[in-house]
Amino acid sequence: MTGTVAQTSSDHLPKGSLILVAGPSGVGKDTLIDGARTALDGLRAYAFARRVITRDPEAGGEDYHPVTEPEFEQMRLRGAFLHHWDAHGLRYGIPVVVRRWLEEGTHVIVNVSRAVIPQIRAVWPDTLTLLIDASPEVVAARLRARGREAPDQIARRLARAATVPDGSGAVIRILNDRSPAEGVRAFVEAVMGAAAPRFCARPARVDLGARALCLLSDIHPATAGLTAASGRVEILAPNGARAVAELGVLRAPLGQSEPAEVAALSPALMERLMLAPGDPLVLAAAPSPESRAILQRKVAGGTLSDAEIDAVVGDMVAGRYSEAELAGFLVAASRDLAAPEVIALTRARAARAARQSWPGEIVVDKHSMGGIPGNRITPIIIPIITALGLTMPKPSSRAITSAAGTADAMEVIARVDLTPDELHACVTETGGCIAWNGRLTHSPVDQVMNAINRPLGLRSTRLDVSSILSKKLAAGSTHVLIDMPVGPEAKTRDAADAQDLADLFTTVAEGVGLSLMVMQTDGTGPVGRGVGPVLEMRDVFAVLEGRPDAPTDLRDKALRYAAEILHWAAGMGAAEAADAARACLDEGRALEQLHRIAAAQGLLAETPPPPAPYTAEITATGAGRLIGFGVRAVSGTARAAGAPREPTAGVDLLVGPGATLAPGTPLLRIHAATRFALASAEAVARAALADGSLMRREDSAPAPSCAG
Repeated sequence: MTGTVAQTSSDHLPKGSLILVAGPSGVGKDTLIDGARTALDGLRAYAFARRVITRDPEAGGEDYHPVTEPEFEQMRLRGAFLHHWDAHGLRYGIPVVVRRWLEEGTHVIVNVSRAVIPQIRAVWPDTLTLLIDASPEVVAARLRARGREAPDQIARRLARAATVPDGSGAVIRILNDRSPAEGVRAFVEAVMGAAAPRFCARPARVDLGARALCLLSDIHPATAGLTAASGRVEILAPNGARAVAELGVLRAPLGQSEPAEVAALSPALMERLMLAPGDPLVLAAAPSPESRAILQRKVAGGTLSDAEIDAVVGDMVAGRYSEAELAGFLVAASRDLAAPEVIALTRARAARAARQSWPGEIVVDKHSMGGIPGNRITPIIIPIITALGLTMPKPSSRAITSAAGTADAMEVIARVDLTPDELHACVTETGGCIAWNGRLTHSPVDQVMNAINRPLGLRSTRLDVSSILSKKLAAGSTHVLIDMPVGPEAKTRDAADAQDLADLFTTVAEGVGLSLMVMQTDGTGPVGRGVGPVLEMRDVFAVLEGRPDAPTDLRDKALRYAAEILHWAAGMGAAEAADAARACLDEGRALEQLHRIAAAQGLLAETPPPPAPYTAEITATGAGRLIGFGVRAVSGTARAAGAPREPTAGVDLLVGPGATLAPGTPLLRIHAATRFALASAEAVARAALADGSLMRREDSAPAPSCAG
């Protein structure tokens, strides 16, 4: 793609903003532009550029000026274009009259190809890009209905992610998945935001706690108007995130050397909007949420329709509710949410998350309900499954309360903080990945809800199921296997709770079009030998390398899950699937595949490094038979040792269930990077041994002993 931009003099900088509309074919750009043109009709502040295109006048689509190739060339030579470029066998031109409109202060909306945005911005720096996107299913349906492209051309378009090149400046992403009216509304809001006052973000230099607060200088000309409107402002970030904040006004500039255009935001607000210091902001008086009456009805115990839940979620993500209103809604939802409401909430969350799409009909994911230390089967399963031809991209979590998440363990040998483009490249090359989900399936709904739920300690299986399955939808999965450990210290305590949760997962998955299987497993104790990122990855390599000291329980569980996936998703017979998984592991193909995946993600180490150097052993003080280790005590000891923050820290379990214990028998070995961390972990382990929570055995546990 090539293009040329007409230069402008620095003495005549434009007063208006150039609003560039971009996105893949089929996402509905023309519909949104036409709708916005109608909505903004009569407002002199806005104008829509009519492109010149060497396209047949009968081709349809946007309102354009059709010309022949010779006519286009003549216009180019006359200087008729502000900017022109070639793409997809056609030539495109933006008429030069746009320059005058901008200089007069008009905000101009123009449809452009993504690749030329940096070229335009280099000459016209005051630009805002509206990146239009939609789910792959919606795009495919629109492209088929349009009838301009063959099925293979449509498939190629779907494989290209909706991204913009480096140097594209401020970009607002609009997901155009819902009704045309809702899409046009979001589009018009973004366009009108371009005319709103611009500010530059920085974190406030005082501790504002979790408050959503925006501080402005009273000498900025827009401050008085924003204050008079409502005392609350709606903030639009370059990434498309929105939030409503309390408005505070300070005299003079916010700092001695800072201009009035600085907006100081509370750290919680900076994090919520994913802002870096210096990012541009658009501020407007906060509107009243249109869905407020709906939210209040739910708080009062009502049941909401699909459209009503979507409306509440839309205003929630836009930040139009106060924290008190959100807290009331989430408390009500955590107590009383019918299955159809959970399904609707799942769809609404997925529609607003970052979306992924993959070629092929079957895309597999495995999700663990967590809570079991050492349960690191994913880095074994994915190499087996992908080596045998299935697609299994795995956006994984980091630890929150455990000693290691899957992403923490994988990061021992490879990069996990991948961009969507890097993820696609890795999966295209290898069929799978094990990456951190923070940048891949980012959910603005989760971000808003967690900011309220965590301080209040709200827990709801219905909200949890909605969150989990919405991320699977966003990740492009078709088949999801749920690993559900059941045990007194696991997240799912008993068989009755497990069945209720499995039924809910199944109902919601059917409602949103996912194929789902739940496997209930033993959650009474740890799986494997090591607990902590390096120690768990060491166990993974021991299994993949077929070493005699490899943890049998980890190998057996991984093979059982891999065989079940091959049987269920790939259609193999049960015995065939089990044999295929075992052969892939035993012949070393799974190990080779993990190395390929690690290399594609960005290799950090061929093998896990040694554990942390400071060690101590916790030993038994009496005789008996070991029944098992306590889940929470083992995790607590590993975290006290420094895991996962220090990847080499953690705990090695030195005996397994059924072992005969004698006084002095080593139970576990603690690894820590510092003497202080080692002492802290020892104290936790000794206390757990003394109160009986570290392990279960047939006879009582006397006082612990420790050897360093």
